[in-house]
Amino acid sequence: MGSPQFSLRIPLELDERLTEYAQKNGMTKTRVMLDALAQYLGCVEDVPLSRRMVEIEKKVAELEVMLNNNCAG
Repeated sequence: MGSPQFSLRIPLELDERLTEYAQKNGMTKTRVMLDALAQYLGCVEDVPLSRRMVEIEKKVAELEVMLNNNCAG
């Protein structure tokens, strides 16, 4: 038996931002929504560790860029 499914309607602007975020991060829109829902519901432990590590690595990279920009300028 597969996973339960549901559908919903979202505003066009939210869909555009969702699509942009998913493409930028190499994820499907479903994965973005599942991760966001798990965080919202407080069950992040249900988000795979590999996904959480990718998010941490991205945040570290962003901080490094900010730090380098501040030191260079």
